Amino acid sequence: MRIAVDGRPLCHPYTGIGVYAYEILSRMAASHELFVYLDRALPAPLAFRATLRSESLPQLAVHFLFPRWAQRDRVDVYWGPRHNLPLALTGIPAVVTIHDMAWRQAPETMKPLNWLVDAVFMPLALARAKRILAVSTATAAQVCRFSGRRDVDVVPLAARSVEEIIPFKHPRPYFLFVGQKEPRKNLPGTIEGFHRAVTRGLKHHDLVLVGPDGWKQDELAGMIAAGDVGERIVDLGPISDARLAGLYQGCDALVLASFYEGFGIPLLEAMQQGKPVITSNAGVLSEVGGDAALLVDPGKPDRIAEAFMRLANDSRTCSRLAANARVRSRLFSWDRAARQTVDVLAAAAGRQPGLPGEPRHQGG
Repeated sequence: MRIAVDGRPLCHPYTGIGVYAYEILSRMAASHELFVYLDRALPAPLAFRATLRSESLPQLAVHFLFPRWAQRDRVDVYWGPRHNLPLALTGIPAVVTIHDMAWRQAPETMKPLNWLVDAVFMPLALARAKRILAVSTATAAQVCRFSGRRDVDVVPLAARSVEEIIPFKHPRPYFLFVGQKEPRKNLPGTIEGFHRAVTRGLKHHDLVLVGPDGWKQDELAGMIAAGDVGERIVDLGPISDARLAGLYQGCDALVLASFYEGFGIPLLEAMQQGKPVITSNAGVLSEVGGDAALLVDPGKPDRIAEAFMRLANDSRTCSRLAANARVRSRLFSWDRAARQTVDVLAAAAGRQPGLPGEPRHQGG
């Protein structure tokens, strides 16, 4: 197939959606002709075969230029890997991936402009798409309730592929947080939970934070320095995949007690290394973590503190969750996700599936 792709997520390789787009496209490229459309230069060359079309554009202009490129390239199907489709796209079947419904479920966790973009363009994409993909059953259910459609295909994500691992040397055991620092990640609640755990006798563990700065997190520096545990909270900022893999290997557990997520790839990355996870007790995070997770109410720092204490002091629980983590992580595969995505794109284009593999899973 000739597949046109909104390649803008590839410009943000450290985000979950950027990882998703890269991992799926790198596998599609082996069997299909990709046309990747961009509104800016990529931060690094792609490691897979694709025709790139790039022009510096304001956001609204892509709704008209991308369809023009797709018509010129005579593509069979257009894929929007993040929430929207071009307004002027006509005559070409389209598929859109929905990662979350945060603009309806948790609008307070979004930047106003991002909220406006999703609130305006996502309903239009859901109405116009030939087929819809969702990355979890939780998101699929929300899409079905909102749109009234029942033809939502659930294609779960997976952990990133890492060929090199750089060991992380730290003088103490540590819990790990991975993610962009933004309101939905609940870093203030996580840090407060760590403070309370230390107050209750958590003696030997540190908390290591990894990820780029986001927004509305100005108070984090003060929270980290508060009390007598500032030196036990380490913020490494954004790091390479190889260094991150070393951090997963070395941690005792991952903590991702977000208020809202579309999926939660860091959970799988930690579980792949046989690490327990502390995560939220509702929505997709509990769906992904399953029996490898201690589930907490993200709005209650005391519950987060209790989870820190339990994993620090209860070796039996740690061993059970670690064993479950390795088994559960094998249920998620980028190869399978790519095959299922191609199946949906082929169905939208009226063609036979292009990559053999498991049948698609219908959600909703």
